[in-house]
Amino acid sequence: MTSVNEVTSGLTGAWRIVKREESARECFDLSADGALRSFTGLVLSVPILFLTAAALWQIAQEELDITFEISFGAFLAVEVASTLIYWALFLLAMLRIARVLGLGANYTAYLITYNWGMLLTSAAFALPLIPYSLGLLPAGGAMLLSLPALGLLGWYRWQIARTVLGVEAGPAAAILIFDLLLSFSIDQLLATLFLTGGGLS
Repeated sequence: MTSVNEVTSGLTGAWRIVKREESARECFDLSADGALRSFTGLVLSVPILFLTAAALWQIAQEELDITFEISFGAFLAVEVASTLIYWALFLLAMLRIARVLGLGANYTAYLITYNWGMLLTSAAFALPLIPYSLGLLPAGGAMLLSLPALGLLGWYRWQIARTVLGVEAGPAAAILIFDLLLSFSIDQLLATLFLTGGGLS
């Protein structure tokens, strides 16, 4: 069972990776048990995803020129499903990629740091949406303030590819592009299949 201390350490380690601190590695339990417990990062991201989805759904309904109705239940289901499918497919693909590159021994550490980083970046993206949901910030301002979180996500994924998985700059860039395209493609596919009019998840 994951303790509060381990969650705190995981988030601390993820932040230290962002800051490129050598001490980041000390924050993670890199054992097989630590790998299993790192999935807590994904579990804890789900409530944050719920908050994010609620705000984005509200923005879509109130701020965008949508000519069809999107139920919140369907919108939330697509958001959660796309996140889980993307996460599973990406980590499976990365296992294969790590082995092809001869870096299979580094995959467990990569998975652990990826999972805890998912919690960090999800929280960073959700923070500017809270004042919007409370009526304290307009939609445009909230989305503008969320942009740095996207940069944080890209920077974090780049750093763990380079420093944890151990790939060179070229492969790290390819992994980052693959990561973003996979996420976008799954999101759009599920939106097209399950939301009327599609493409607005």
